[in-house]
Amino acid sequence: MKRLLAIAALIAFCGSPCFAQPQIDYSKFEIKTTDLGHGLYLLNWQGGDSLFLVGDDGVLLVDTAVAQLGDKIKLAIARVSPKPIKFVINTHAHADHFGANEAMAKTGALIIGHTLLRERMAKGQYLAAFNQTIPPSPPAALPVLTYTDTMTIHFGDETVELIHVPSAHMDNDTLVHFKRANVIHASGTIGGDGGYPFFDMSGGGSLAGTIVAEDKMLELADANTKIIADEGEPASTKLLKASRDALVMIRSRVQKLIDEGKDEAQTIAAKPSKDLDAQWVHQGNMSGDAITRMAFQSLKSSH
Repeated sequence: MKRLLAIAALIAFCGSPCFAQPQIDYSKFEIKTTDLGHGLYLLNWQGGDSLFLVGDDGVLLVDTAVAQLGDKIKLAIARVSPKPIKFVINTHAHADHFGANEAMAKTGALIIGHTLLRERMAKGQYLAAFNQTIPPSPPAALPVLTYTDTMTIHFGDETVELIHVPSAHMDNDTLVHFKRANVIHASGTIGGDGGYPFFDMSGGGSLAGTIVAEDKMLELADANTKIIADEGEPASTKLLKASRDALVMIRSRVQKLIDEGKDEAQTIAAKPSKDLDAQWVHQGNMSGDAITRMAFQSLKSSH
């Protein structure tokens, strides 16, 4: 499960892991820069990505990765534009998305995020999926500008719409819609590299909320929209719709098994996602058994 392992390993360096983690040599990480048009760029590396938008007098950055990658991200941006980073948007409260916040804030960036994201960062978190405790973030790393439902930022020629989708990947996800560039950052609400998405139930995520988030993106998107997961290459609207349809099928099938009185082990053994796994499970991605287990737990917890 590449995505889960990548999150766990990266988060370990932002908090206090409850078990030993493999050492990561960040000096070997390479950041690839892709021009998405209209001043918007994708920064992509093993296990994650960020977006940045170049405006008239500064840069807007989406997600800061872990602290150890902060300088590499700054350098990658500087290769495109010498302008200062003025705004940082955090898409959700997994520590591999806000780890370099403090460094960005110290050089003048204004941190923006959902109200619940700030709360989770300020209080610290326990992530059951990784058995890890993330300590409270220092005050300088916290968002200084928060919102509850939507927020619009006018940045140069671009209109950036921030949309909260409740109980999706977490309880604090922000979809970031760059209207002119026709790009949506999906937070963690779609799977990276065409895999099943992961919803962090200990962080307030759910299967139902993830489906709602994907429906919301489909409302915003057209055939040419680029959908950015929190790792991997941009996805198409066609792939987003296929992901949404697969999740709806899994929800229906798992709910039927629950209604028949099946427990978690029996539901997993029934392989309700078997015919879907050929498309959504490939090397390193989350397995069919994993998405079934998550769906079962999420549906049971909603009753």
